[in-house]
Amino acid sequence: MMRPTMLLIIIYALILPVIGFGQFKVAPLGNTIYEGVFTGNGLLGTMTYLSSKKSVRIDIGRTDVYDHRANSEDKLFDKGRLSLGYFDLDLGSAIVQSRGDIYLKEAYAVATISTDQGQIKVKTTTLSNDNIILLEVLKQDFKGKYSFNWVADSAISPRMKFSYTQKPKAYLANPAGKNGQQGHIKYYEQALIAGGGYTTAYLLRSTKDMDTYVITVGYNQKSADFTQETLAYLLKFGAREISTGLKEHRQWWTSYFKASTLELPDSTYQGFYDMQLYKLASATRSDKPAMDLQGPWTSPTPWPAYWLNLNMQLAYSPTFKANHLDIANSLIQMIDQNKHNLRLNVPEPYRYNSIAVGRSSAPDLWSPVLLQKGVSLEKASDGDKELGNLVWLLHSYYQYYRATLSRDVYDRLFPLLKDAINYHLHLLEKDQNGKYAIAVKTYSPEYSKGFAYNTNYDLSILKWGLRTLLELDDERGGNDPLHAVWKDVLAHLVEYPQNTDGFMIAKDVPYEESHRHYSHLMMIYPFYDVNWDQKENRALIEKSIAHWQSKKQWLQGYSFSGAASMYAMMGRGDAALASLDILLNKYVKANTLYAESGPVIETPLAAMASIQELCLQYWNGILRVFPAVPSKWRDLSFTHFLADGGNLISAQRKNGNTVAVEVKSQYGGTLKLKLGMLNPIVKIHGKGTYTKQEDGLIRLELNKGTIVAIRESK
Repeated sequence: MMRPTMLLIIIYALILPVIGFGQFKVAPLGNTIYEGVFTGNGLLGTMTYLSSKKSVRIDIGRTDVYDHRANSEDKLFDKGRLSLGYFDLDLGSAIVQSRGDIYLKEAYAVATISTDQGQIKVKTTTLSNDNIILLEVLKQDFKGKYSFNWVADSAISPRMKFSYTQKPKAYLANPAGKNGQQGHIKYYEQALIAGGGYTTAYLLRSTKDMDTYVITVGYNQKSADFTQETLAYLLKFGAREISTGLKEHRQWWTSYFKASTLELPDSTYQGFYDMQLYKLASATRSDKPAMDLQGPWTSPTPWPAYWLNLNMQLAYSPTFKANHLDIANSLIQMIDQNKHNLRLNVPEPYRYNSIAVGRSSAPDLWSPVLLQKGVSLEKASDGDKELGNLVWLLHSYYQYYRATLSRDVYDRLFPLLKDAINYHLHLLEKDQNGKYAIAVKTYSPEYSKGFAYNTNYDLSILKWGLRTLLELDDERGGNDPLHAVWKDVLAHLVEYPQNTDGFMIAKDVPYEESHRHYSHLMMIYPFYDVNWDQKENRALIEKSIAHWQSKKQWLQGYSFSGAASMYAMMGRGDAALASLDILLNKYVKANTLYAESGPVIETPLAAMASIQELCLQYWNGILRVFPAVPSKWRDLSFTHFLADGGNLISAQRKNGNTVAVEVKSQYGGTLKLKLGMLNPIVKIHGKGTYTKQEDGLIRLELNKGTIVAIRESK
């Protein structure tokens, strides 16, 4: 009999050699953020790359520095993310060679620069538990002299710098920032018209071989004393405090990487996956702002905001299986803190019981949706006509609930989802066939002709929301006054529009032109409403995906992560890997960032989720272990992937066969497993029972804390 601890020892033995991850290399360093090395603590961040033939640039970012003017139609300008600036390290001599290394487990980055005056290294560490950046210049092998200066960006929405964006008719610039010095501290302060401002401050501590710049960024939307607050914070960090901060920094990251592990037989994908784990915790934390499209790493961009019709959802998609609810919580907090604005986002007649969010917003989620019966919106912005964004965002909230089974999370989620679905219900009418249809035109994201009736985007989102409300209400006895309404609408909702090519964009709108977004296919993924278990729908699934992918002109990176996840649902690991190969080889940058006109963080993170789905999937009530492993990935394993119901799953695959699986039930409950084992031997440690079903599934009934060890009989 194999004890559960012994099973984990075997799995960990395979994984421990790669837990340190070593280094992620970027060689040579380039002249953009996509060829640099980066750090972050969820609030502050650095990006180091080259700025000229003789200088190094170290960008500094703070994720919550947004302009915060009163609500207006020009929210991407009046409420845009603001770029801080960078330190310019001028070496005074030509750079002949460069490379960058990110030490993932220890969470620091080093740029190694060779010149005709010797070699100099620039090491950056963004302390995990303090709003402090350590920028160390290691100069023992450098004979020359360098200069070090702060270059501030103007406090203007980056969207102003792009010719194709529609600018506001009147845009009042923020006042010019100014340099200052107080004692040994140098600083740059930037006041904002809307109130408050931000300050970048730094001081130098030197030894013979190393210069250490201690840096912080302060931000306050209300106080006029934001500079003095920033300087006072910086002064607290002497040598002892920095030493303590570094110790806590290493402890934090060590603990973070232990939450789950994945070992892949492909070094490229292993390095990519590990970098996404590092990137997540660099970009956000449980107590930090939610990830926008940039994280802490800013660059000229037309996207200085949160995008809510795909980007946020994809960015957070890998956090659950990775067992990092600490990362997911930043999104949950953002939603909880802005319920008032979510209500203001719907037209006034519906506000008494409805909430919504449009395409993009600042951290306050103010983004009106204008859809209303009897109101023409032909001339309105497309983003103001997207109905389903909030419900899709709440899909992440629901996954958070199912991973925690927390009563408190339930009590917050249920009324949010109920009010979000209420807005949809206001816009429904029964047609002549007794079917509920969306009675106003809505916009299917990204499709040029997508303003139409009954978009598949909104129908798939609505169906998921209705099913989920019924499920959640049943957990509490099914007593909600709207329970019968949800059930009736779900049973009599119009069918998904389709034609001979598969799923259409909307009623009377076929898929005819290239379309990067899979908004018309979300019933396949991520909602699995139309899925591979339904044999009658397999041909429909295949031709819908094939037709979407056949029009290649406007496909982008996340088109291939989405396709990979769909292929994974079909059990086609080789097709999924081929799609991911295109993404990594064609779209992902040298340091695994991604761009479409400017930095957008979601696509590599969505690919991380696709990789997880090759190893573990949950849909149609079944947890599937190694459901779509590529044929050339013979040996792989993972530990403590977090699954529905709060179950922690570990598994090992050897020579193309699944040989061991462990389930740890954190909260108790029922779980159906599909393992692909020919003759599984099940051992339960704790209280619980199992049943081998005729369809090859294993049904577990487990108490809280019970561990199940399953291995293939030899």
